[in-house]
Amino acid sequence: MSDNVPLIVGLGNPGQRYENTWHNIGVRAVNEIASTYGVQLRPGKGEFHSAEIIEKGKKYVLLFPTGFMNRSGTVVAGWIQYYKIPQKNVLVIFDDHDLPFGRIRLRSAGTSGGHRGMDDIILRTGSDKIQRLKIGIRLNHEIPDLAKQVLSKIPSSINRDVDKVIEIAAKAVDHILNVGFIPAMNYYNGLEIIPLDQE
Repeated sequence: MSDNVPLIVGLGNPGQRYENTWHNIGVRAVNEIASTYGVQLRPGKGEFHSAEIIEKGKKYVLLFPTGFMNRSGTVVAGWIQYYKIPQKNVLVIFDDHDLPFGRIRLRSAGTSGGHRGMDDIILRTGSDKIQRLKIGIRLNHEIPDLAKQVLSKIPSSINRDVDKVIEIAAKAVDHILNVGFIPAMNYYNGLEIIPLDQE
């Protein structure tokens, strides 16, 4: 394996109010990864849930901060500092409104793209050299207010499609752990998971 990703983070907001919203799709992806490996994320000593997985003799930590999205960086920075994890070996999974629904995109570094959770992680860690897996949430029919759109419930009519996208995102992470980040990026960044005709 050419790239080690010891910390895999899914972003979202806490509480029932935000369940099944677009902004919590990163948490759903991390839970899907946990299910694939037969583990369950459990509360830790802090504002996070975590689980450990083993792949090819290497240990990886699945994590999601349980505070609000714009405070995600405090938890991630704490893990990085305590376990002395290089920022470039962290993978963060989150929703991306600039990316069409039915697409995922892997990037090894860069700006937050306006995502509040990723914004805080870059601020608190002091680096934008953090791997990320972005899950597109932009539909053809948009809510004018971006904040309302990302915090809106996912329409029941596309639940199956969302489940499929999350399943593919989890497979992309497995690809990273087994083959490497660059090969996974080359394959999944061009993949059309769901046809772009969503309303």
